[in-house]
Amino acid sequence: MRDLCVVIPHRRRGDLLVRALEAVREWPVVLVDDTDAGVDAALQVAACVRTTGGTGFAPAANAGLAHAESMGFSWALVLNDDAAPDPGCVATLLAAAKSLDAGAVGPILEGSAGVESAGIRYTRHTGRVAQERRVPGSAQVVDALSGACILVPSTERFDTGFPHGFEDVDLCRRLKARGKQVWVEPLARCWHEGGSTVDRKSREAARDAVAGHLYLVGPRRFRRAAVVAWAVAQVVREGGPASRFVGILEGYRGAGVSSGEGTSGEARAAAMASGRAGSSNIM
Repeated sequence: MRDLCVVIPHRRRGDLLVRALEAVREWPVVLVDDTDAGVDAALQVAACVRTTGGTGFAPAANAGLAHAESMGFSWALVLNDDAAPDPGCVATLLAAAKSLDAGAVGPILEGSAGVESAGIRYTRHTGRVAQERRVPGSAQVVDALSGACILVPSTERFDTGFPHGFEDVDLCRRLKARGKQVWVEPLARCWHEGGSTVDRKSREAARDAVAGHLYLVGPRRFRRAAVVAWAVAQVVREGGPASRFVGILEGYRGAGVSSGEGTSGEARAAAMASGRAGSSNIM
């Protein structure tokens, strides 16, 4: 099998997509067109996979991963269309994945405010999820990685039960449950614009974040209450807007219940492989 291709799910911002493509021009790209009207046919990519439009990150990423696998690529860098890896980032991630026998590897994500993510912390007891900002001196095992830029085997799939957010944490948890480590590589850097698909302070973002977090933590009441409390506290701390409170309520009412905390990681992985936990929605 060939080594690596880049999978870019694309929804809205064509200008950011052009920047992302330029940043990975040395690598074959599978572009997943999840727009309503279709992308510019002149874009230079190895393959373009068209969805029905607006399917969401997980189904779109899965479509790209499936296509990458069918093309014979063993690794896929799933990259947001609002992210741009620094020169050498992709090669560094691939080298790390091979040398560490990793389940997933990610770079340091940087944004306008500095380090956005050096991995993700997940506290199983409470279900709390938080970005790690401290950059390690060398490759380090982390609980999870951001899906904005994550290198995984092309055989992996995201759980499409997540509306928008936390599917990356879930994937990393399933990898670790199968005995595969998740690493952040500080020698690899990637710029992330953030918020280009959904405004982070919108009602929609609050709804999807709460629904996804509840789906991640499962049915235990303590964890679910904590998720809502954290979401409310964040809106208060950031000064609104008030519509986000409505989004939190909508997310709570519409949330599915994941089997993630009530079932072993191995069982969830088997369910994903058989299509019972979302992979049946791969296009």
